[in-house]
Amino acid sequence: MKPGASSICKKRAMRYLMMMRCARALSSSFPHRISPRLRRVRAEGMPLHRHLLYCSLLLGLAGCSMFNWNKGEQTAEEQAVVSSIATEPVEQAPSELQLVWGVDVDQRRPLSPYSFAQPVQAGDLIVLTGQDSYAHIYNMQGSEVHRVALHADGDSGGLAMSADLVVLSDAQGILYGIDPREGSILWEWKMSTAMFGHPVRIGDDLLVQTGDNSVYRISDKGEKLWSFSGPQAGLSMNSGPSPLVDGDVCYTVMTNGDALALRSDNGDLLWRRQLMLDNDAVVLSELKTPLADPVLIGDVLVVSFYQGDLIGLSARDGQQLWQRSLSLKSAPLAHDGRLFAASNDSVLELDPASGATLWKRKLDAGELVGPALAQAKLYVADIRGNVFTLSLDGHVTGELHLPGRVDRSPVVVAGGVLLRNNLGGLYLIR
Repeated sequence: MKPGASSICKKRAMRYLMMMRCARALSSSFPHRISPRLRRVRAEGMPLHRHLLYCSLLLGLAGCSMFNWNKGEQTAEEQAVVSSIATEPVEQAPSELQLVWGVDVDQRRPLSPYSFAQPVQAGDLIVLTGQDSYAHIYNMQGSEVHRVALHADGDSGGLAMSADLVVLSDAQGILYGIDPREGSILWEWKMSTAMFGHPVRIGDDLLVQTGDNSVYRISDKGEKLWSFSGPQAGLSMNSGPSPLVDGDVCYTVMTNGDALALRSDNGDLLWRRQLMLDNDAVVLSELKTPLADPVLIGDVLVVSFYQGDLIGLSARDGQQLWQRSLSLKSAPLAHDGRLFAASNDSVLELDPASGATLWKRKLDAGELVGPALAQAKLYVADIRGNVFTLSLDGHVTGELHLPGRVDRSPVVVAGGVLLRNNLGGLYLIR
Protein backbone atom coordinates (compact mmCIF):
# COMPACT_ATOMS: atom_id res chain seq x y z
CA MET A 1 0.00 0.00 0.00
CA LYS A 2 1.33 3.39 -0.94
CA PRO A 3 2.15 5.89 1.82
CA GLY A 4 -0.91 7.88 2.79
CA ALA A 5 -3.30 5.40 1.13
CA SER A 6 -4.86 4.43 4.46
CA SER A 7 -5.64 8.06 5.22
CA ILE A 8 -7.20 8.50 1.78
CA CYS A 9 -9.40 5.41 2.27
CA LYS A 10 -10.63 6.74 5.62
CA LYS A 11 -11.51 10.07 4.03
CA ARG A 12 -13.39 8.33 1.24
CA ALA A 13 -15.25 6.14 3.72
CA MET A 14 -16.37 9.26 5.58
CA ARG A 15 -17.51 10.80 2.31
CA TYR A 16 -19.53 7.66 1.46
CA LEU A 17 -21.17 7.75 4.89
CA MET A 18 -22.13 11.38 4.37
CA MET A 19 -23.48 10.53 0.91
CA MET A 20 -25.64 7.77 2.40
CA ARG A 21 -27.07 10.15 5.00
CA CYS A 22 -27.73 12.79 2.37
CA ALA A 23 -29.37 10.20 0.11
CA ARG A 24 -31.66 9.03 2.92
CA ALA A 25 -32.58 12.64 3.75
CA LEU A 26 -33.14 13.44 0.08
CA SER A 27 -35.47 10.49 -0.44
CA SER A 28 -37.62 11.43 2.57
CA SER A 29 -37.63 15.22 2.33
CA PHE A 30 -37.83 15.96 -1.39
CA PRO A 31 -39.88 13.21 -3.07
CA HIS A 32 -41.21 15.65 -5.65
CA ARG A 33 -37.70 16.26 -7.00
CA ILE A 34 -36.85 12.57 -7.56
CA SER A 35 -36.49 11.59 -11.20
CA PRO A 36 -39.01 9.16 -12.79
CA ARG A 37 -36.29 6.47 -13.05
CA LEU A 38 -35.61 6.64 -9.31
CA ARG A 39 -39.34 6.56 -8.59
CA ARG A 40 -39.51 3.26 -10.50
CA VAL A 41 -36.61 1.91 -8.43
CA ARG A 42 -38.46 2.81 -5.26
CA ALA A 43 -41.68 1.25 -6.58
CA GLU A 44 -39.84 -2.02 -7.36
CA GLY A 45 -38.88 -2.45 -3.74
CA MET A 46 -35.30 -1.16 -3.43
CA PRO A 47 -34.98 1.57 -0.79
CA LEU A 48 -34.38 4.81 -2.58
CA HIS A 49 -31.56 5.95 -0.29
CA ARG A 50 -29.71 2.69 -1.00
CA HIS A 51 -30.03 3.21 -4.75
CA LEU A 52 -28.72 6.72 -4.34
CA LEU A 53 -25.88 5.35 -2.23
CA TYR A 54 -24.93 2.89 -4.97
CA CYS A 55 -24.90 5.75 -7.45
CA SER A 56 -22.67 7.65 -5.07
CA LEU A 57 -20.33 4.65 -4.71
CA LEU A 58 -20.04 4.30 -8.47
CA LEU A 59 -19.28 7.96 -8.69
CA GLY A 60 -16.68 7.57 -5.96
CA LEU A 61 -14.96 4.67 -7.73
CA ALA A 62 -14.44 6.90 -10.69
CA GLY A 63 -13.20 9.64 -8.43
CA CYS A 64 -9.55 9.21 -9.31
CA SER A 65 -10.24 10.34 -12.85
CA MET A 66 -12.83 13.00 -11.99
CA PHE A 67 -11.68 14.67 -8.78
CA ASN A 68 -8.38 15.49 -7.19
CA TRP A 69 -9.16 14.43 -3.61
CA ASN A 70 -5.63 14.94 -2.29
CA LYS A 71 -5.15 18.54 -3.27
CA GLY A 72 -8.76 19.66 -2.60
CA GLU A 73 -8.82 21.55 -5.90
CA GLN A 74 -11.66 21.73 -8.48
CA THR A 75 -11.45 21.30 -12.19
CA ALA A 76 -12.84 24.00 -14.49
CA GLU A 77 -15.92 21.83 -15.11
CA GLU A 78 -16.54 21.41 -11.38
CA GLN A 79 -16.15 25.14 -10.80
CA ALA A 80 -18.72 25.82 -13.53
CA VAL A 81 -21.21 23.44 -11.86
CA VAL A 82 -20.68 25.03 -8.44
CA SER A 83 -20.99 28.51 -9.94
CA SER A 84 -24.28 27.65 -11.67
CA ILE A 85 -25.72 26.25 -8.44
CA ALA A 86 -24.65 29.31 -6.46
CA THR A 87 -26.18 31.76 -8.91
CA GLU A 88 -29.48 29.92 -9.48
CA PRO A 89 -32.32 32.12 -8.14
CA VAL A 90 -34.01 30.87 -4.99
CA GLU A 91 -37.83 30.94 -5.01
CA GLN A 92 -38.92 32.82 -1.90
CA ALA A 93 -42.24 32.46 -0.15
CA PRO A 94 -44.67 35.27 -1.07
CA SER A 95 -45.00 38.08 1.42
CA GLU A 96 -48.41 39.27 2.55
CA LEU A 97 -49.81 42.40 0.94
CA GLN A 98 -50.90 45.13 3.30
CA LEU A 99 -54.56 46.10 3.54
CA VAL A 100 -54.40 49.83 4.27
CA TRP A 101 -58.15 50.36 4.64
CA GLY A 102 -61.52 49.10 3.48
CA VAL A 103 -64.98 50.68 3.41
CA ASP A 104 -68.51 49.48 2.68
CA VAL A 105 -69.55 51.89 -0.05
CA ASP A 106 -73.32 51.47 -0.27
CA GLN A 107 -74.27 49.29 2.75
CA ARG A 108 -76.19 46.80 0.64
CA ARG A 109 -78.26 44.03 2.14
CA PRO A 110 -77.81 40.32 1.36
CA LEU A 111 -78.98 39.25 -2.12
CA SER A 112 -78.59 42.80 -3.43
CA PRO A 113 -77.33 43.15 -7.03
CA TYR A 114 -73.61 42.82 -7.52
CA SER A 115 -71.57 45.98 -7.95
CA PHE A 116 -69.17 46.48 -10.85
CA ALA A 117 -68.35 50.19 -10.57
CA GLN A 118 -64.67 51.10 -10.80
CA PRO A 119 -63.14 53.93 -8.73
CA VAL A 120 -61.11 56.81 -10.13
CA GLN A 121 -58.67 59.18 -8.40
CA ALA A 122 -59.10 62.94 -8.84
CA GLY A 123 -56.39 64.87 -7.06
CA ASP A 124 -56.45 63.70 -3.46
CA LEU A 125 -59.98 62.26 -3.72
CA ILE A 126 -61.50 58.95 -4.86
CA VAL A 127 -64.83 58.87 -6.72
CA LEU A 128 -67.09 55.94 -7.61
CA THR A 129 -70.77 55.14 -8.05
CA GLY A 130 -72.77 52.78 -5.85
CA GLN A 131 -75.85 50.59 -6.01
CA ASP A 132 -77.63 53.15 -3.83
CA SER A 133 -77.93 55.79 -6.62
CA TYR A 134 -75.14 57.93 -5.19
CA ALA A 135 -71.68 58.93 -6.28
CA HIS A 136 -69.41 58.44 -3.27
CA ILE A 137 -66.35 60.62 -2.73
CA TYR A 138 -63.58 59.58 -0.33
CA ASN A 139 -60.28 61.03 0.75
CA MET A 140 -57.12 58.94 0.46
CA GLN A 141 -57.56 57.74 4.05
CA GLY A 142 -60.87 56.07 3.19
CA SER A 143 -63.19 58.61 4.84
CA GLU A 144 -66.25 59.71 2.89
CA VAL A 145 -66.31 63.47 2.33
CA HIS A 146 -69.25 63.85 -0.08
CA ARG A 147 -72.20 61.88 -1.40
CA VAL A 148 -73.86 63.07 -4.63
CA ALA A 149 -77.37 61.89 -5.56
CA LEU A 150 -77.78 60.37 -9.05
CA HIS A 151 -80.87 59.33 -10.99
CA ALA A 152 -79.99 55.61 -10.79
CA ASP A 153 -77.40 53.09 -9.66
CA GLY A 154 -74.04 53.03 -11.39
CA ASP A 155 -71.84 50.19 -12.66
CA SER A 156 -69.37 52.03 -14.87
CA GLY A 157 -65.94 53.47 -14.33
CA GLY A 158 -65.12 57.16 -14.23
CA LEU A 159 -62.66 59.62 -15.76
CA ALA A 160 -60.88 62.41 -13.90
CA MET A 161 -60.55 65.30 -16.35
CA SER A 162 -59.03 67.38 -13.55
CA ALA A 163 -59.12 67.63 -9.79
CA ASP A 164 -62.38 69.58 -10.21
CA LEU A 165 -64.13 67.41 -12.82
CA VAL A 166 -64.92 63.70 -12.80
CA VAL A 167 -67.17 62.19 -15.48
CA LEU A 168 -69.20 59.05 -14.75
CA SER A 169 -72.59 57.57 -15.62
CA ASP A 170 -75.53 55.65 -14.18
CA ALA A 171 -77.62 52.67 -15.29
CA GLN A 172 -80.14 54.92 -17.07
CA GLY A 173 -77.49 56.17 -19.47
CA ILE A 174 -77.06 59.61 -17.93
CA LEU A 175 -73.54 61.04 -18.07
CA TYR A 176 -72.56 63.33 -15.19
CA GLY A 177 -69.87 65.94 -14.77
CA ILE A 178 -69.18 66.12 -11.02
CA ASP A 179 -67.02 68.47 -8.98
CA PRO A 180 -65.61 66.11 -6.32
CA ARG A 181 -64.26 68.92 -4.14
CA GLU A 182 -67.64 70.59 -3.83
CA GLY A 183 -69.68 67.39 -4.09
CA SER A 184 -71.92 68.88 -6.77
CA ILE A 185 -73.15 68.04 -10.27
CA LEU A 186 -71.84 70.44 -12.93
CA TRP A 187 -73.77 69.03 -15.90
CA GLU A 188 -75.76 66.04 -17.18
CA TRP A 189 -76.08 64.54 -20.65
CA LYS A 190 -78.36 61.68 -21.76
CA MET A 191 -76.76 58.88 -23.77
CA SER A 192 -78.68 56.38 -25.92
CA THR A 193 -78.22 53.68 -23.25
CA ALA A 194 -75.94 52.75 -20.37
CA MET A 195 -72.15 52.75 -20.55
CA PHE A 196 -70.42 49.62 -19.20
CA GLY A 197 -66.82 50.72 -19.59
CA HIS A 198 -65.39 54.10 -18.68
CA PRO A 199 -64.95 57.48 -20.40
CA VAL A 200 -61.63 58.06 -22.18
CA ARG A 201 -59.85 61.39 -22.52
CA ILE A 202 -59.30 62.83 -25.99
CA GLY A 203 -57.61 66.23 -25.78
CA ASP A 204 -59.82 68.45 -23.64
CA ASP A 205 -62.85 66.27 -24.43
CA LEU A 206 -63.87 62.69 -23.72
CA LEU A 207 -65.07 59.60 -25.58
CA VAL A 208 -67.75 57.23 -24.31
CA GLN A 209 -69.01 53.95 -25.74
CA THR A 210 -72.47 52.65 -24.83
CA GLY A 211 -73.96 49.18 -24.73
CA ASP A 212 -75.72 49.65 -28.08
CA ASN A 213 -72.39 50.20 -29.89
CA SER A 214 -72.64 53.98 -30.06
CA VAL A 215 -69.54 56.16 -29.62
CA TYR A 216 -69.78 59.82 -28.56
CA ARG A 217 -67.27 62.62 -28.31
CA ILE A 218 -68.36 64.95 -25.50
CA SER A 219 -66.83 68.26 -24.44
CA ASP A 220 -65.83 68.89 -20.84
CA LYS A 221 -68.97 71.03 -20.61
CA GLY A 222 -71.26 68.12 -21.45
CA GLU A 223 -71.91 68.97 -25.12
CA LYS A 224 -71.97 66.37 -27.90
CA LEU A 225 -69.38 67.04 -30.63
CA TRP A 226 -69.95 63.95 -32.80
CA SER A 227 -71.34 60.42 -32.60
CA PHE A 228 -70.89 57.12 -34.40
CA SER A 229 -73.55 54.39 -34.46
CA GLY A 230 -72.34 50.81 -34.81
CA PRO A 231 -74.34 47.64 -35.49
CA GLN A 232 -77.03 46.76 -32.97
CA ALA A 233 -76.26 43.04 -32.92
CA GLY A 234 -74.35 41.38 -30.12
CA LEU A 235 -74.79 40.56 -26.46
CA SER A 236 -73.21 42.47 -23.61
CA MET A 237 -72.55 41.85 -19.93
CA ASN A 238 -72.16 44.13 -16.91
CA SER A 239 -68.84 45.38 -18.23
CA GLY A 240 -67.63 46.24 -21.68
CA PRO A 241 -64.78 47.75 -23.67
CA SER A 242 -63.96 51.43 -23.82
CA PRO A 243 -62.41 53.28 -26.78
CA LEU A 244 -58.67 53.72 -27.20
CA VAL A 245 -57.28 57.06 -28.41
CA ASP A 246 -53.99 57.35 -30.29
CA GLY A 247 -53.54 60.86 -31.67
CA ASP A 248 -55.91 61.48 -34.57
CA VAL A 249 -57.29 57.91 -34.50
CA CYS A 250 -59.52 56.20 -31.96
CA TYR A 251 -60.07 52.44 -31.86
CA THR A 252 -63.07 50.59 -30.52
CA VAL A 253 -64.47 47.05 -30.32
CA MET A 254 -68.20 46.49 -30.78
CA THR A 255 -70.25 43.85 -28.96
CA ASN A 256 -70.80 42.00 -32.26
CA GLY A 257 -67.04 41.48 -32.54
CA ASP A 258 -66.14 44.22 -35.02
CA ALA A 259 -62.95 46.23 -34.45
CA LEU A 260 -63.08 49.79 -35.82
CA ALA A 261 -60.77 52.74 -36.34
CA LEU A 262 -62.40 56.19 -36.37
CA ARG A 263 -61.10 59.67 -37.01
CA SER A 264 -60.78 61.47 -33.71
CA ASP A 265 -61.88 64.85 -35.04
CA ASN A 266 -65.20 63.85 -36.65
CA GLY A 267 -65.86 60.14 -36.02
CA ASP A 268 -65.55 59.04 -39.67
CA LEU A 269 -64.81 55.36 -40.21
CA LEU A 270 -61.23 54.57 -41.29
CA TRP A 271 -61.40 50.78 -41.30
CA ARG A 272 -63.48 47.93 -39.92
CA ARG A 273 -62.43 44.34 -39.23
CA GLN A 274 -64.93 41.59 -38.43
CA LEU A 275 -63.33 39.34 -35.81
CA MET A 276 -66.24 37.19 -34.67
CA LEU A 277 -68.82 35.67 -37.00
CA ASP A 278 -71.36 34.72 -34.35
CA ASN A 279 -71.59 35.40 -30.63
CA ASP A 280 -75.08 34.01 -30.01
CA ALA A 281 -74.98 31.57 -27.10
CA VAL A 282 -77.51 29.31 -25.43
CA VAL A 283 -75.71 29.35 -22.07
CA LEU A 284 -73.39 31.87 -20.46
CA SER A 285 -70.42 29.49 -20.58
CA GLU A 286 -70.55 29.61 -24.39
CA LEU A 287 -70.85 33.39 -24.70
CA LYS A 288 -67.99 35.11 -26.49
CA THR A 289 -67.98 38.86 -26.07
CA PRO A 290 -65.49 41.72 -25.76
CA LEU A 291 -65.10 42.89 -22.16
CA ALA A 292 -61.59 44.34 -22.26
CA ASP A 293 -60.36 47.60 -23.77
CA PRO A 294 -58.20 47.31 -26.87
CA VAL A 295 -54.48 47.91 -26.28
CA LEU A 296 -51.91 49.46 -28.60
CA ILE A 297 -48.30 48.31 -28.39
CA GLY A 298 -46.10 49.66 -31.15
CA ASP A 299 -48.05 49.21 -34.39
CA VAL A 300 -50.06 46.25 -33.06
CA LEU A 301 -53.64 46.67 -31.84
CA VAL A 302 -54.46 43.88 -29.38
CA VAL A 303 -58.14 42.91 -29.12
CA SER A 304 -59.49 40.27 -26.75
CA PHE A 305 -62.74 38.36 -26.30
CA TYR A 306 -64.00 36.82 -23.08
CA GLN A 307 -64.18 33.02 -23.56
CA GLY A 308 -62.75 33.60 -27.02
CA ASP A 309 -59.50 34.63 -28.67
CA LEU A 310 -56.76 37.21 -28.32
CA ILE A 311 -56.02 38.84 -31.67
CA GLY A 312 -53.28 41.13 -32.93
CA LEU A 313 -54.19 43.57 -35.71
CA SER A 314 -52.26 46.10 -37.72
CA ALA A 315 -53.19 49.47 -36.24
CA ARG A 316 -52.76 51.05 -39.67
CA ASP A 317 -55.29 49.04 -41.69
CA GLY A 318 -56.77 46.37 -39.40
CA GLN A 319 -55.10 43.40 -41.08
CA GLN A 320 -54.86 40.40 -38.76
CA LEU A 321 -51.30 39.64 -37.67
CA TRP A 322 -51.86 36.77 -35.24
CA GLN A 323 -54.55 35.00 -33.24
CA ARG A 324 -54.53 32.63 -30.28
CA SER A 325 -57.07 31.09 -27.94
CA LEU A 326 -56.93 33.08 -24.71
CA SER A 327 -59.88 34.37 -22.68
CA LEU A 328 -59.46 37.79 -21.02
CA LYS A 329 -61.88 39.73 -18.83
CA SER A 330 -59.74 42.85 -18.63
CA ALA A 331 -57.28 44.65 -20.86
CA PRO A 332 -53.71 43.41 -21.27
CA LEU A 333 -50.96 45.68 -19.98
CA ALA A 334 -48.47 47.25 -22.38
CA HIS A 335 -45.35 48.43 -20.56
CA ASP A 336 -41.96 49.38 -21.97
CA GLY A 337 -42.47 47.33 -25.12
CA ARG A 338 -43.68 44.29 -23.16
CA LEU A 339 -47.18 42.80 -23.11
CA PHE A 340 -48.69 41.18 -20.00
CA ALA A 341 -52.10 39.51 -19.65
CA ALA A 342 -54.19 37.77 -16.97
CA SER A 343 -56.25 34.82 -18.16
CA ASN A 344 -58.44 32.30 -16.32
CA ASP A 345 -55.88 31.24 -13.71
CA SER A 346 -52.57 32.44 -15.10
CA VAL A 347 -50.50 35.56 -15.68
CA LEU A 348 -48.51 35.63 -18.91
CA GLU A 349 -46.03 37.70 -20.82
CA LEU A 350 -46.69 37.61 -24.55
CA ASP A 351 -44.64 38.47 -27.60
CA PRO A 352 -46.45 41.48 -29.14
CA ALA A 353 -45.28 40.54 -32.63
CA SER A 354 -46.62 36.98 -32.60
CA GLY A 355 -48.79 36.52 -29.50
CA ALA A 356 -46.54 33.67 -28.35
CA THR A 357 -46.11 33.03 -24.63
CA LEU A 358 -42.76 34.18 -23.23
CA TRP A 359 -43.52 33.03 -19.69
CA LYS A 360 -46.60 31.83 -17.81
CA ARG A 361 -47.29 31.73 -14.09
CA LYS A 362 -50.24 29.58 -13.04
CA LEU A 363 -51.91 30.65 -9.81
CA ASP A 364 -54.35 29.04 -7.41
CA ALA A 365 -57.02 31.40 -8.65
CA GLY A 366 -60.31 31.73 -10.47
CA GLU A 367 -60.94 34.11 -13.37
CA LEU A 368 -58.33 36.83 -13.07
CA VAL A 369 -58.59 40.54 -13.81
CA GLY A 370 -55.66 42.83 -14.40
CA PRO A 371 -52.78 43.19 -14.53
CA ALA A 372 -52.13 46.68 -13.22
CA LEU A 373 -48.59 47.97 -12.74
CA ALA A 374 -47.57 49.65 -9.49
CA GLN A 375 -44.21 49.81 -7.70
CA ALA A 376 -42.66 47.64 -10.44
CA LYS A 377 -45.10 44.82 -9.64
CA LEU A 378 -48.05 43.30 -11.48
CA TYR A 379 -51.32 43.31 -9.52
CA VAL A 380 -54.08 40.83 -10.37
CA ALA A 381 -57.25 39.72 -8.56
CA ASP A 382 -59.87 37.02 -9.09
CA ILE A 383 -63.47 35.97 -8.53
CA ARG A 384 -62.55 34.31 -5.22
CA GLY A 385 -61.30 37.55 -3.70
CA ASN A 386 -57.64 36.63 -4.05
CA VAL A 387 -55.13 39.36 -4.85
CA PHE A 388 -51.64 38.55 -6.13
CA THR A 389 -48.55 40.56 -6.95
CA LEU A 390 -45.87 39.30 -9.32
CA SER A 391 -42.51 40.54 -10.47
CA LEU A 392 -42.12 41.42 -14.14
CA ASP A 393 -40.48 38.05 -14.73
CA GLY A 394 -43.40 36.12 -13.26
CA HIS A 395 -42.44 35.35 -9.65
CA VAL A 396 -45.23 35.69 -7.07
CA THR A 397 -44.24 38.31 -4.50
CA GLY A 398 -47.42 38.79 -2.47
CA GLU A 399 -50.89 37.43 -1.72
CA LEU A 400 -53.97 38.78 0.04
CA HIS A 401 -57.56 37.58 0.39
CA LEU A 402 -60.59 39.88 0.30
CA PRO A 403 -64.25 39.01 0.83
CA GLY A 404 -66.47 38.51 -2.20
CA ARG A 405 -65.20 38.53 -5.77
CA VAL A 406 -63.31 41.07 -7.86
CA ASP A 407 -64.53 41.58 -11.44
CA ARG A 408 -62.83 44.86 -12.33
CA SER A 409 -59.13 45.41 -12.86
CA PRO A 410 -57.15 46.97 -9.98
CA VAL A 411 -56.83 50.76 -10.14
CA VAL A 412 -53.45 52.31 -9.42
CA VAL A 413 -53.57 55.40 -7.19
CA ALA A 414 -51.13 57.36 -5.07
CA GLY A 415 -50.11 55.13 -2.19
CA GLY A 416 -51.27 51.79 -3.54
CA VAL A 417 -53.93 50.01 -5.56
CA LEU A 418 -57.72 50.25 -5.25
CA LEU A 419 -59.96 47.19 -5.57
CA ARG A 420 -63.76 47.04 -5.63
CA ASN A 421 -65.51 43.78 -4.83
CA ASN A 422 -69.01 42.68 -5.83
CA LEU A 423 -70.37 43.17 -2.30
CA GLY A 424 -69.82 46.92 -2.29
CA GLY A 425 -66.44 47.00 -0.59
CA LEU A 426 -63.65 49.37 -1.61
CA TYR A 427 -60.11 48.51 -0.51
CA LEU A 428 -56.71 50.17 -0.68
CA ILE A 429 -53.81 47.73 -0.63
CA ARG A 430 -50.06 47.97 -1.14
